[in-house]
Amino acid sequence: MVESAIEFDMESALKSLDALGAAAKAHLPRSMAVAAGTVFRDEAKARAPVFDGSTALKGGANVKKPPKPGLLQEAIYLAFSDNRSKPEQGHFVYSVAWNSSKAPHGHLLEFGHWRYNEIHPGGLPMKQPLEEPVWVAAKPFLRPAYDAVKPLAISAGMERGKERATELLANPELLEQFK
Repeated sequence: MVESAIEFDMESALKSLDALGAAAKAHLPRSMAVAAGTVFRDEAKARAPVFDGSTALKGGANVKKPPKPGLLQEAIYLAFSDNRSKPEQGHFVYSVAWNSSKAPHGHLLEFGHWRYNEIHPGGLPMKQPLEEPVWVAAKPFLRPAYDAVKPLAISAGMERGKERATELLANPELLEQFK
């Protein structure tokens, strides 16, 4: 008769499962959010209006600092939102926006605006107020980008989650930091 025995360290196994749960709560959602946010950011950059010279004023601040094509696109970024995230609950929020110090006109394009001053026929701004303000229509890029790629972004986030989970399961030493 052959005897065999299997020893199993249940305490170590439970610690590893707890570490996997902690990694899934603290690490996977963040990786997934970055992957999804990157899709949104890239689409917003692609949809952002590019200055072509047709809307430039000939005077004012444009004399000292002429408008640069692609400035708004370059200013669009993806950033972690500290105040809207709850890491202890596994809730991570990333924002896609534009740097308003690099592209202070972004909100005028995204939402539209009222123009209150006259524009000289030669393109020079005048201090003379209009009798009635003129609405300058929006050329939105953030919301249409969100609407266009939402399913793709969710897919990218889920795919990144699967990849990261596989990495964690294949490398138990990565779980050590979560024990």
